[in-house]
Amino acid sequence: MKHLRIKTYILINMIFVVALSLGILTGLLLVSYSLNELDKVGDKAALHSNEIVGTLETEGMDAAANNERLRYTVEDNASEQKGRILIVGRDYRVLLDSKGLNDNAYLINDRMMSLMKGSENVIRYDTQDSITIMTPVKSEGMIIGALIYKASTVEAKQIIRHQVFMGLVVLAIIFALDILAIRLISLRAVKDINEVNEKIMHTALGNLQDRLPEDEGFIEVQVLAENYNEVLEKLATIDQTRSEFVSNVSHELKTPITSMKVLAESVTQNESATVDDYKEFMVDIVDEIDRETKIINDLLTLVRTDSKQDEMNFEETDINEMMETIVKTVKPLAKQRGIKLSYDNFHEVKAKVDAVKLSLAISNLIENAVKYNVDNGWISCSLNADKEYFYVKVADSGVGIPDDAKDRVFDRFYRVDKARSRDTGGTGLGLSITRSIINAHKGTIKLYSESGKGTTFSVKIPL
Repeated sequence: MKHLRIKTYILINMIFVVALSLGILTGLLLVSYSLNELDKVGDKAALHSNEIVGTLETEGMDAAANNERLRYTVEDNASEQKGRILIVGRDYRVLLDSKGLNDNAYLINDRMMSLMKGSENVIRYDTQDSITIMTPVKSEGMIIGALIYKASTVEAKQIIRHQVFMGLVVLAIIFALDILAIRLISLRAVKDINEVNEKIMHTALGNLQDRLPEDEGFIEVQVLAENYNEVLEKLATIDQTRSEFVSNVSHELKTPITSMKVLAESVTQNESATVDDYKEFMVDIVDEIDRETKIINDLLTLVRTDSKQDEMNFEETDINEMMETIVKTVKPLAKQRGIKLSYDNFHEVKAKVDAVKLSLAISNLIENAVKYNVDNGWISCSLNADKEYFYVKVADSGVGIPDDAKDRVFDRFYRVDKARSRDTGGTGLGLSITRSIINAHKGTIKLYSESGKGTTFSVKIPL
């Protein structure tokens, strides 16, 4: 199980930390290398200075002029370090200049005077392109002269600059690799998402069969695949429902027409038909026309409600009065079959509803309770409310609804008992219309039923 967000976050942060660490390490190494190179120049200059000073202290300051070996050593050391060496007498006169420029000249400055006075043992100072070491020459504790050793740092700094450049190149390569790694991680992260996108494009072209694997890739992609597959299932169901709806509409509209045609052909082909026969046939034809009209009206109501073409007219309505009117209207139908219809009012309810449409929805429930009830049965209607919702319940002692039909009773044209529905004048659209109207009120409708033991519909609508 891999979380896309967590894994990407961890990997990118790891890359960033590694890159930052390498950058800091490279910087520290470059600083250390730079200091080390300069220290090498300084240490070498100090070593040579001590050797020459030792010779002068042993042989005296006259060796600067008389000792050819010392002169050679001075010139060789100065050449090796691309610098300059001066031997200065106690009187500040230059006894030996490795470059031969200031022989016998006087060198008097603050540093030299401080050194000759013994204020400082060794003076070292750095300039932009050199390191200078000034060392006193002593004999029996007395300062008899000084050695000035100037070593060039130009070459060392060139090496340092080269190393800095190489370090920057390495850092650039590291950051380039980091960017590449982040890019690869990003591509890996969106690969599965791109596959989902391709599937969506195929779906847009009408392919509802392809499914995404739900157990591959990151968890987020798995969830996306599950949701995508669920949407496809719903789209497939909608497509199938649409096909069934078109087929059912064609069949339902065709049935009354077929019946009228059969009736008309029967009466025209019966030469001995009497006026009473004609009247009987015409009554049957009128019934079929009424049935056709009811189907068309129900279809129009359903389509308008679903598509919201028929705007809802919400007004403050006395729900108690509305319920009493509906019950009063349906009671004669119930009385014809000896069905006891009762209504209980537990709360005074006023709410903003579309009274016409909601009356139609509740009427459908109560009329269905009459149609699909047993003779001498009962129907119980009730109205209740709390602070947020009002509740309408319609229970009956009818034939009930089998378990395998409960999920489909709200489908268009679905009938649990097709023969009984047609005998009672049902179109199979009543519950679909009811649910659409209740949904338009942002309410819910629930069904509780058991075959042979009656049915209860519970409606909940916001106040």
